[in-house]
Amino acid sequence: MSSTTASSDRSPGRTALAVILGIIALLFIVAAIIYLAEPAKSLPSVIPGHIAGSTGHHPLRAAGSLVIGIVFAVGAWFALAYKPRPQAAAPNDRQSSPAGRS
Repeated sequence: MSSTTASSDRSPGRTALAVILGIIALLFIVAAIIYLAEPAKSLPSVIPGHIAGSTGHHPLRAAGSLVIGIVFAVGAWFALAYKPRPQAAAPNDRQSSPAGRS
C-alpha cells in the first residue's frame, strides 16, 4: 500500500484537527520547558507564575504543562491514525424493504 492511498482515506477536517492539536501540544511542552529552565522572576508575561524577586522554579506547573502537552500530542496522533471500520454492506433484499413490497 502506498502512502498516497493511505492519506486519501483521511478527511481534510481530521488533518486540520491533528495540526491544531499538534500545535497546542507543542505550545504546552515549550511552556513546561520554560517553567523548568527559568526562575519565577524571569518568566515571560504571557506565562502565568511570575513572582518578583523569586529564584525558585515551578515544577508542578511544568509537570502539568508537560502532561497536557502529551495528552494533546496523543490526541493529534489518534486524529491521524484512527481509521473507521468499513460498514458492512446491507443485503439487497428488495422483499424486506417497504418499497419492494407489492
